[in-house]
Amino acid sequence: MKRNFWICLLVFSLALNLGGLATYAYMRYQDQASWREPAQLQRFQEMWGALNLEPGQKQVLESLLPEHRRRVRDLRAGLAQKRIELFEMTKEGTEWPAMQAKVKEVSALQGQLEEEVLRFCLAFQEYLKPEQRTEFITFIDRRMFGVRGGKGRRSPRWKRDTGVGTPQVADPCRP
Repeated sequence: MKRNFWICLLVFSLALNLGGLATYAYMRYQDQASWREPAQLQRFQEMWGALNLEPGQKQVLESLLPEHRRRVRDLRAGLAQKRIELFEMTKEGTEWPAMQAKVKEVSALQGQLEEEVLRFCLAFQEYLKPEQRTEFITFIDRRMFGVRGGKGRRSPRWKRDTGVGTPQVADPCRP
């Protein structure tokens, strides 16, 4: 009787450990898989599914994407290069005015990147019906949930509704 108890306990323990390892491996794979897939492509496909685009709309919008992606890629490459140059200046101990000029160059490139994304969004909206435009705005609003506070995109393990939240507009009537 005692021997059967120990065998059952051993089998249960092995099953529990294997289940835990399988869960860990699955969760780990999910994190890596999300990093391997091109995020921008994933976002566009997800958005197009939510907008219920007609074939003609998809074709027009797909023709806008290559130029937008080329511009964004070029701006990001330039931004990365300027940041490397700024880091090299920091290591060399360059004078502040030269570093300040490099920071302004980085800021200008970041501004150009923001302008390109906004330009594409406005061009994208021209081909949408009013109800699709409303859905597009809602989609963008949901995607920006974690970005509004300036902390950037978080991993899926972070819970929503934690942290500082959405920035609040100051009330001029309160001290």
